[in-house]
Amino acid sequence: MIPNKKNACGGAFTDWLEVNLIDRCNAACSWCVEQYGYHPTTHIGCEELSTIIVSSEYKNIILLGGEPTLYKDIGNLIVALNEAGKNVYITTNGRKLTPDFVNENLNGLTGVNISLHHYDMNKNQNITRLVIKIKDIIESIKMLHRFGTTVRLNCNCIKKYIDSRKEIMNYIKFAQSIGADKIRFAELKNDFEGFVNLGKILNYEYGLNDNPFICGCNNDVVIDGMPVNFRQMCGLQTPLRITPIDPQQIKHKVLYYDGKFYDGWQLNKKESKMDSKKLKKILELVAKGELTPEEALNIIEPELDEHESGGGCVY
Repeated sequence: MIPNKKNACGGAFTDWLEVNLIDRCNAACSWCVEQYGYHPTTHIGCEELSTIIVSSEYKNIILLGGEPTLYKDIGNLIVALNEAGKNVYITTNGRKLTPDFVNENLNGLTGVNISLHHYDMNKNQNITRLVIKIKDIIESIKMLHRFGTTVRLNCNCIKKYIDSRKEIMNYIKFAQSIGADKIRFAELKNDFEGFVNLGKILNYEYGLNDNPFICGCNNDVVIDGMPVNFRQMCGLQTPLRITPIDPQQIKHKVLYYDGKFYDGWQLNKKESKMDSKKLKKILELVAKGELTPEEALNIIEPELDEHESGGGCVY
């Protein structure tokens, strides 16, 4: 099956590089996609990392994690990428955002995505276990705007929180009141209990559908004057939708903090050792000349890796 061309796995966003900047986070979201993620043991320095990014072909760079504001050299990295002509974005849970932190570390960003999963900060705390002071967020947004940085709020729609048209509209009013420029509403990945079907709660308006792989998982609209992006999960991201048969996917490169590029975001394998019988069979085929050493290596190497691609997209 061929994905919609608006989807990341269908060929959109080819000029974007996602960077897994750090393996630590100060939040505790139960549905976090990175809790099962692959975490390299090697961390290269900021200068080396920035050199790799600057040398890459990508124009748009998005710094992710973990929580990227915990990266000790975040300010230096942003400056280096900005001076090299890259468009730099960051996605943060907002815990460290204050006017002083923004002024000292985030000048030079093209855009900031702040993940606030409810307009009531007490409920957001229930979700993330983080204390967020809305006054700090408002003042930080003002500072970012002075730098020419756009601000988008990211909201994962979760049952009993943002789970109805009314709650969507309340969140839009909240975003407008604090000066945000955009909103992204997203469905949860691989979460049964908290999953909210955006198509269903919004009566399948705005291009929302029940087959995002084919019909599109990203839809940009304007609601009450606010630019809104809806991000839906297809059957590759949630078992609550039909799984595409033999799906074709374009896997975007992700740069990890070990300085290596990977095909998509990585998941830890449950088993990382190749079965000895399979290995013996491969070696026998090489001995018989039915497999070249290079062909055998292509089979063996993925089996020996401790990680594998988690699919065409995560964020």
